[in-house]
Amino acid sequence: MSLISSLTSSHLASPSASWPLLKTDLANTTVPQCGKNQKIAIDNVKVFDGWKLLPPSTVVIDGTVIGDDESHVTVRIDGEGGVLLPGFIESHAHPRNNDDLEALTSHGITTAFQMACFAKGQCTALDGQKGLVDLLAGTTPASAPGSTHGNLIENNTSNPSLLVQGEADVSRWVEEQLSWEPDFFKLVVETPGLSQDTLDALVGQAHNHSRQVVCHAADAESHVQSMNSGTDQIHHTPLDKPITHDLAQQVFERGQVLVPTLSIMKAFADLGDAGQFNYEAARESLRLYHEAHVPIMVGTDANHEISAAVSFGASFHEELVLMAEAGISNVELLRSATVVPARHWGLNDRGSIKPGKRADLILVEGDPINNIKDTRNIKRVWVAGTEYTKSQ
Repeated sequence: MSLISSLTSSHLASPSASWPLLKTDLANTTVPQCGKNQKIAIDNVKVFDGWKLLPPSTVVIDGTVIGDDESHVTVRIDGEGGVLLPGFIESHAHPRNNDDLEALTSHGITTAFQMACFAKGQCTALDGQKGLVDLLAGTTPASAPGSTHGNLIENNTSNPSLLVQGEADVSRWVEEQLSWEPDFFKLVVETPGLSQDTLDALVGQAHNHSRQVVCHAADAESHVQSMNSGTDQIHHTPLDKPITHDLAQQVFERGQVLVPTLSIMKAFADLGDAGQFNYEAARESLRLYHEAHVPIMVGTDANHEISAAVSFGASFHEELVLMAEAGISNVELLRSATVVPARHWGLNDRGSIKPGKRADLILVEGDPINNIKDTRNIKRVWVAGTEYTKSQ
């Protein structure tokens, strides 16, 4: 099985500097409303505010947001010296049902990006559930007829109109996707696949409609094409060979962002022929992007539909460990899970702990600044002020 075909079935098996934010403003997404405007004080916690660890203090949840005073508090919680983190943002996943949402939320993920939708309502039907992860959904992955992704889409949906026939077909495809108001556009960069001119046109039209663009790029050449297209984000890292230092520098200079998804890359490498699936190429590519100061966001490609399945929720914490092995510090990792994705996705209402932000919070035991594995020691999770409790 080829590298590209292996990496597609998970997506389609079922129907630092002042970075420019072009892009859709996602900060106005729906916040589930509490039945009661409860005011909660979490005492005796060290706070990682998205940037740095602060001394022990009290954080107030005032309804759905973080409050600025302790007056009229109705509930007090002893944090017992734990660390309070902003809710984690999963930038690449494929949840299909409420069990997936439960798994994400229970592991501290309060916002997740659904990477493949094929019809209005397919993904949005899961969103807006009180106390569960907030989902933001992308388009059908833009793919060419006869490509690996294109064949999978056509076989699974029997709807050839979901494919992009070429540059002349871009306007039609974009308008059809916009009809169900996706939060962002996803393009598949592969060989054979969409031409560079078609990719460029898709990115341009998405930007004209104030949408960010994500490029699926599973090999080194697709990273070059993605960079040249003007995309906002490049997802995955190559398993064939590492990217070059020059490419990493160009991605940085263009203000583009990387989501490495080392979890899925390692899963395929563990299953496949070492000559075909070279995990060291993926890790080295991440190291080069990091060295070039490209902003990096955490994403796992969580799915449960393929042989190289990646778990929902638990894999996020494993991703942090894999990224650490590529030379990223623990503080940078926590930023890549919180404030960095909030900034680059345009989620201005979350990602940090300060008054007025969404009360997306995680209470953990231990010290994730010194041991990133301590992010797994989750004691409590709040999504927009509602504490997560496992459904029966």
